[in-house]
This record gives sequence, C-alpha cells and structure tokens, in this order.
Amino acid sequence: MEVLVSYHGISKLTIAKMADVEEQDIDRLLANPPEKVEIEVKYKIAVTVMELRFWLKDCELPV
Repeated sequence: MEVLVSYHGISKLTIAKMADVEEQDIDRLLANPPEKVEIEVKYKIAVTVMELRFWLKDCELPV
C-alpha cells in the first residue's frame, strides 16, 4: 500500500472508496502497531491493493 500512496500518489481515501471501507480503517491498519481491524475489512483492502498493484506494476521502475 505504501507504494500506491507514495510512488503512484493514490490517496488512502481513493483506496478506501475502491475497497468500500472507511479511510480510518486504512489508517488503523497502517498504524504502528496495527490496531484491530475486522477481517472482512482487511480482505477488502488487500484485494483492492493487489488489484491496483497488478494494473500499475508496469509503471514502476525495477529495483
């Protein structure tokens, strides 16, 4: 998710809307240490992040 936010400039709000979750759910998931987030919310976020990374992977520079 950090790549999507920092490299691609996709906001956490955009990811939240695409995943059909609240932005605060993403903030709680990214907190250090992570706060309690429902498993369904984690799943929705994970699926959305993986889909975005799949579509944008060709735009990323190799390491």
